[in-house]
Amino acid sequence: MERRIGLQEKLLAAVAEYDMLEAGQRILVAVSGGPDSMALLHVLYTLSGDLPIQLAVAHLNHQLRGVEADKDEQYVQSCCQQWDLPCFVERRDIAALAADQKLSVEAAGRQARYEFFARLADQHGFDRVALGHTATDRVETLLINLLRGTGLYGLRSIPPRRGQFIRPLITVWRAETAEYCRRHNLQPRLDASNLSTGDYLRNKVRLELLPLLESDYAPQLETSLLRLAGAVEQELDWTEPLVAAAYQQAARGDDRRITLDLTQLADMPEGLRYRLLRYALIQLRGEAADIEAAHYRALQKLIREGQTGAQVPLIGAISARRGYNSIELSTYTPEEAPEPAIRGRWILPVPGKVTAPELDLTLQAQVMAQRPDELGEAKGCQITVDAQAIGDELFVRTWRPGDSFQPLGLSGHKKLQDIFVDEKVPRRQRGRVPLLVTGDDEIVWVVGYRLSEQFKVSAQTQRFLKLTVVGEQPTTESDN
Repeated sequence: MERRIGLQEKLLAAVAEYDMLEAGQRILVAVSGGPDSMALLHVLYTLSGDLPIQLAVAHLNHQLRGVEADKDEQYVQSCCQQWDLPCFVERRDIAALAADQKLSVEAAGRQARYEFFARLADQHGFDRVALGHTATDRVETLLINLLRGTGLYGLRSIPPRRGQFIRPLITVWRAETAEYCRRHNLQPRLDASNLSTGDYLRNKVRLELLPLLESDYAPQLETSLLRLAGAVEQELDWTEPLVAAAYQQAARGDDRRITLDLTQLADMPEGLRYRLLRYALIQLRGEAADIEAAHYRALQKLIREGQTGAQVPLIGAISARRGYNSIELSTYTPEEAPEPAIRGRWILPVPGKVTAPELDLTLQAQVMAQRPDELGEAKGCQITVDAQAIGDELFVRTWRPGDSFQPLGLSGHKKLQDIFVDEKVPRRQRGRVPLLVTGDDEIVWVVGYRLSEQFKVSAQTQRFLKLTVVGEQPTTESDN
């Protein structure tokens, strides 16, 4: 008869296999008061002298269940007092946090918990944070990821270890933690919301989908899904160093901007390219981040077909821009987020008027035989230029990569991109700034910012062209 492996033995095996603990470490145990976290705390407490490790407990009261949540808090504190363990408790209004950040309650709770645990670990010098996720949680998460659409990282589901966070119960089933609690008379708290299938996808998967699949289709489904997660994890473990090596060859930059060699990206197998781009995003975000399918398709198009200067927004306030020989990934604040560039070319007859609705611009050109009293300001809504140097037609368009001209007062040409930097034009606005150009595509006026030296009024000017923005003055928003 096969001997049944106990929870304690499974925990010790997982700790050894995934190198979770070392002798003498200080471990912060995240405890909700439920069966999983209480089983985890009790078995670590029982083994702490043999390992040896020092334990403390962290409990976050989500304030979602009123009196019941307070009773959870009191129960955890009572157990810690009984076992003489330090206990850190904090209360957060998770419902308010979810509303403020436009998150689900589940996502807001998870975010708050991890922030709380990481902060405690940093402040008090804990080496590891032990979480109570089980094999059952891993299976449920994998199935949820499948329902939502996922790649390799979603198929791995909950990793046994990520940085300082460890999951010693990752090979233990939820039924085993409940049995352990009964055997040791722990009397854990039970969350009634876990029995509701209302708005919680995880509960629907746990209470409806998994039982249906196991009873009607695959009696060993949970074991099979856990084996799948383990197999994917093994593949990721040995290929991640290869991805990191490819990244070192193709990338340079820092935590604000990463430049990837376009030639190397184009020559990579698609799977490696996806992994490398994901790796780069983690460097920028400081956390794992899967690229959504739409974002990856946009990146693929940018790599294969994009013009120099083309830009696409990605996840988490990150944009991708194509350079001459590179793809640049960079972070930006919401205020810096790029707006779609306006593409078009509008004719301005001389004299005459043009309206570019996409730019919210109406521009008028008026020929004058005499020099006006005021020539206007390039940063204003009216400017006077040399009509003889212009010709019979002007055009309005927007910035293109490589645009340059000789700004008034300078002896040489300067890239328009550098002018935007000098003028502190937000990146999000640069693709919408109107440019007034000649038929030969020479820049006359960066409307609202700079005038060209080539078309200024001089002592030799005999005919004058007054250019007026009809209506409101052009926006010259800055970062100040």
